[in-house]
Amino acid sequence: MSANVFLVPIDPENFDRTVQSAVDLTEYDDRPDPVADLDEARLWAVDDETGNGSTFERMEEGDLLLFYHDGEYLATGRVGTTFEDEDRWASGTFWTAFPTTRVYTVTDFAAVSAPKRAVNAIFDYSASYTPGFMRVADSRVNTDLSSIESAIDHYTKRNA
Repeated sequence: MSANVFLVPIDPENFDRTVQSAVDLTEYDDRPDPVADLDEARLWAVDDETGNGSTFERMEEGDLLLFYHDGEYLATGRVGTTFEDEDRWASGTFWTAFPTTRVYTVTDFAAVSAPKRAVNAIFDYSASYTPGFMRVADSRVNTDLSSIESAIDHYTKRNA
């Protein structure tokens, strides 16, 4: 089982369209082979212009995803399938101003509400640190992924 954690900035409009709500893929006969057998999926990607390709290449099925925007972590999930979408089917079909070829599915999605400072504390970052798309260094992941998810769930319940 993988122990990677990825911090993922989001664009709320695009995120709502393809992660917050799963996409019905049965409506698209032209979908790429890696998602051709799926009836629905939550899709997200690394922005080719600002994202880190080597970070994307390290993503493995089951890795933890922590999605954030504007000082708050809004969702967690796990990496499903990763694939190179050379034809930019996903970005052309679903996303506005988000050109990308590095796409992944999101499994085990959960909406959360945890302040950036709380999540930063988990990984021993400064309270004000704002990451780009990145993999958290192994030396900063000091517990199993389910414990990290539990801590974020605790913040969510406390903030509700």
